[in-house]
Amino acid sequence: MKAVILGAGFAGRSHAAALRAAGVEIAAVITSRDETARAFAAQWNIPAHGTDIALALAADVDVVHICTPPTTHGPLIRQLLAAGKHVVCEKPLSLDVEEAAQLAKLAAESGRLCAVCFNSRFHLACQKARQLIEAGSFGRPLLIHGNYLQEFHALPSPKDWRYNEAVAGRMRAVTEIGSHWLDLAQYISGLRAQAVSATFGRFWPRRSLQDGIMYPEGQPGQPLEVVSEDAAAVTLRFEGGALGSMLLSEASPGRGNHLALEITCENGSIWWNAEDNNRLYTAHKGEGVRCEVFAFGNGFDDTFAMLFRSFYDAVEGKAPAGPWATFDQGAYITAACQAMAASADADSRWVEIKGAEKL
Repeated sequence: MKAVILGAGFAGRSHAAALRAAGVEIAAVITSRDETARAFAAQWNIPAHGTDIALALAADVDVVHICTPPTTHGPLIRQLLAAGKHVVCEKPLSLDVEEAAQLAKLAAESGRLCAVCFNSRFHLACQKARQLIEAGSFGRPLLIHGNYLQEFHALPSPKDWRYNEAVAGRMRAVTEIGSHWLDLAQYISGLRAQAVSATFGRFWPRRSLQDGIMYPEGQPGQPLEVVSEDAAAVTLRFEGGALGSMLLSEASPGRGNHLALEITCENGSIWWNAEDNNRLYTAHKGEGVRCEVFAFGNGFDDTFAMLFRSFYDAVEGKAPAGPWATFDQGAYITAACQAMAASADADSRWVEIKGAEKL
């Protein structure tokens, strides 16, 4: 099996490391700048590099990994599926609801395997949590709540592509980390969100930019306007009457990667967080709290390798498809994110998740 990576940023590096760990050959890396591709190829000992998509369309390439900004995903996926390639795409699948639905339809019609890289599903504790909910002993979910908190965009912070609306879209926290939280919540609970009420926090809409670093307004530097949200508070209605709550922040000092999820069911509760990823907590009324420790568990990087190994085994016919996120599921996440934006624009009114009903 041969893979090609499109993009050489943080995601590209994660994919390269995980592909190596999964024993998959990386045939080439493609980026928008030749010098970036050359440096990445040298770092990972990849035999070919360049800026031409033709490297990914070669006959001996089996799977292409898209690690580029969101607005580039659609055109790339269309080219790759037309060439008969299997595709692993970084989240979000698209920033446009109609395009996302079209890409899901193309994937289904192509007969190729396609996955969206929601890697958090592959934490061993999350796999166990899904099994426990599916088994039914906890009863139906009533509350699905939690948060995803990071510190990387607390000021001062670098100005990167995520602040370029042309390639990243108008949102940031919702599409970057909110998409992960919602996918995991839906995956473990087995329920889809149906409607949302969202409030966005833009704490530094005007900033100062100096030497590529953003500072609060008033400090030395060039003035900068930022439209994307630093945080979001979202209430959700799920199938079956479950109520949800999601708090997102990319400006929380001390929080490296705090993805936390708790599901309260009729007969018990279950909770987990990514900064203590090999512990899963469960509780039943009057019985206290139980903690299962995955002593030989996995970490953040391992989840990518497990996702890719599962995907490549399915491509080779060694195993059935899954449990990765499909393009159908990725398209639904796109619809949910856009519903959150519509709600925030309308003073947090409830907005139904539409545009992907057939998925």
